[in-house]
Amino acid sequence: MINLEESAGAGELAPEASRRELLLAGGASVLAAALAAPTTAAAMGPQDHSASQQTLNVAATVEVLTTIVTTIAPQKLTLPLPAIDTVGAAAREELAHHEVLTREFGARPATHRVWLPDAVFTSPRSLFETLVVGEQICINLYLIATTVWARRGSPFLARVGAELVGNEAVHRALARQALGLQPNDRGFMKYNQTDHADGPGSGTTGFTTPQDAIQGFEAAGVGFGAKGSTPGAFYDFGTVRQNTPRPSFVNTLRPR
Repeated sequence: MINLEESAGAGELAPEASRRELLLAGGASVLAAALAAPTTAAAMGPQDHSASQQTLNVAATVEVLTTIVTTIAPQKLTLPLPAIDTVGAAAREELAHHEVLTREFGARPATHRVWLPDAVFTSPRSLFETLVVGEQICINLYLIATTVWARRGSPFLARVGAELVGNEAVHRALARQALGLQPNDRGFMKYNQTDHADGPGSGTTGFTTPQDAIQGFEAAGVGFGAKGSTPGAFYDFGTVRQNTPRPSFVNTLRPR
């Protein structure tokens, strides 16, 4: 069975039939062991490093997805100018996340080819409803990542995880605002609790392993390297990223 620690290089990790196995195999048990382990540097072991790499790989895979969605959306939908700026900025930021995770921290996305449901792009409302739910998955994922990277004894990487939570929270708030919902509705970001906010995602519960993020997106019809469960189309990250906007007002594209 393929492991998320295996190298992806510049392309794909595995044949199409193996991708879901790759993303889901073995990660939960390794992560559970890492989260239960002592926190001292002297106690760091192979499981901690394995959980860290798997978390990096899932995060990079999710950033492939989010870059594609936010880059493609203004091409498929007629959005108000403020929304075009907001979504374009999110696209540039998601791409920056991917580049930092892969170039600076060795993340290896499972695929660069993603199946997106057509329903995401049927209207501006469907897009922003999708973004509210998707950004909450990203927030939950990076809360897990911050814990895993701190446990590994990597304070800088853990801080990057916290910075990523902050950015994804901004994206969620702006998507809620676009839907006419209160954007400033959380004193703390939601982890694995039930979501009691009004609007998209209400009643759903969070998760505690990175692989759950992949399953959450798949349940919505997304396919990572394979067709999803609902009508849609494949999008290639390498092609899409060439059209990712570069808003002049976006800053802090790398952590310090």
